[in-house]
Amino acid sequence: MKHIYTALLALFISLSAAAQLPNGSIAPDWTATDLNGVEHNLYDLLDEGKKVIIDFSATWCGPCWSYHNTGALEDIWEMYGPDGTDEVYVFFIEGDDTTTQEDLEGTGTATQGNWTEGTGYPIIDDGGNIFDDYDGAYYPTIYTICPNRMLTESGQVTSADHADILFANDCAAATMANDGAVLGYTGETISCSNSPSAVGVTLMNLGLEALTSATLEMFVNGNSVLSYDWSGNLDTYGMEDVTMGSHQFNGSTEFEIRITSGDMNADNDMVMASVEGANSATTLFYIYIETDGWGEETGWEIADGDGDVVASVAAGTYGNTTTYEEYVGVPSTGCYTFTITDAYGDGIFGSQWGSVDGACYVTTLNDDLSTYGYVYSYNGSYNFEAETRAADVMTVVGVEEQVEQTTFNVYPNPVENVAWLDLSLAGNEEVRIDVVNLLGQRVMSQDMGTMSAGNSRLQLDLAGVESGVYLVTLTAGDTTSTMRVSKK
Repeated sequence: MKHIYTALLALFISLSAAAQLPNGSIAPDWTATDLNGVEHNLYDLLDEGKKVIIDFSATWCGPCWSYHNTGALEDIWEMYGPDGTDEVYVFFIEGDDTTTQEDLEGTGTATQGNWTEGTGYPIIDDGGNIFDDYDGAYYPTIYTICPNRMLTESGQVTSADHADILFANDCAAATMANDGAVLGYTGETISCSNSPSAVGVTLMNLGLEALTSATLEMFVNGNSVLSYDWSGNLDTYGMEDVTMGSHQFNGSTEFEIRITSGDMNADNDMVMASVEGANSATTLFYIYIETDGWGEETGWEIADGDGDVVASVAAGTYGNTTTYEEYVGVPSTGCYTFTITDAYGDGIFGSQWGSVDGACYVTTLNDDLSTYGYVYSYNGSYNFEAETRAADVMTVVGVEEQVEQTTFNVYPNPVENVAWLDLSLAGNEEVRIDVVNLLGQRVMSQDMGTMSAGNSRLQLDLAGVESGVYLVTLTAGDTTSTMRVSKK
């Protein structure tokens, strides 16, 4: 069902752009032949100093057709194309390979009209591979690409607004002999105690002559804390990811990196960046996950400072609309990251597809299983493909003892009438189950007597309970655990 909704939402520009290439990305190169048999290469045009607009559309797309008929891109082509000032190229790229030439000409079965009539700029059919290279997520997607290969999602704007983007200073072609530029920060974005963070940037040559050297310097609160002398050989528009070294940050920090060796254009010599200070943590992680209607899309991992995974749950493991609790002991102190992933790229935001929203909370625990501190919190209200948070593990707890404590899980959640409670007891314990509403009123209580250590499955009959949200509390000996359960 989610994929059916996606096909419908692809008609609208309001669909989340999480999968699109972000502004400032380097446009992937492509070579394609238009309907007139003329071959075009993107980078060849850019190397000539041209600016390029790409309209990724589909013949069946209503909003694409509406924008096409505004004539905005045709106006750009006539004013700035080969018959105008010869500064800009415009391309219509049909991104759905299932459509046909007849659809482009308005005579097929999946079309809004004749896309070729009155269109002077090149039309490229069967451009699905190019659309994929640009991480296309919806139609129309309209990019403006500057000679330095950096792109902006310009969108469905007027010809005048397109011109403002095309002729802005940062979209100019190389005109100066010596012009190094810092495009973006590529270093680590997490800071832990006693764990220096790698620092780096993307360096581009926007000059007409080869760039062979540059001094890169990092400043914190106006003070220089790291300097690196780069040498190499970059042709015009050539790029290189430069590792400057490492720096020990003191918690969350904003800083700037700039070229200090001097060139002919200082406007593009600096980039602002920041690192996030990791929260203090213990070696025992508690991970709480509620899945939405597509639980198989959710996965997570905990990795150490070297990037080695110490614990994980792969996508395809979890069930739908189910609650999971995981206890993970990491092997030692140090810097760790928790990363949650969604294979579809929409997080656990199930309500947008007619399901329920999920959630994920990660904490670290003390020896008595009380909360030491928070690592990650997500309430199911937005899309993501992956999110990462850091934990600065400085305290060791009795991991092995705690991981073997009693745990339980209730499913399905939400429950219609009868739920199952899977229980794992560390030892022979007196067990009681209480169900309490959000007003603190107990609506059910079951004394299960003494149960044996190991795994058990119990039936929880909620048929007589009103719809709403409840807290199911399991008491096993001296251990008490609580889960939130929704009743349909």
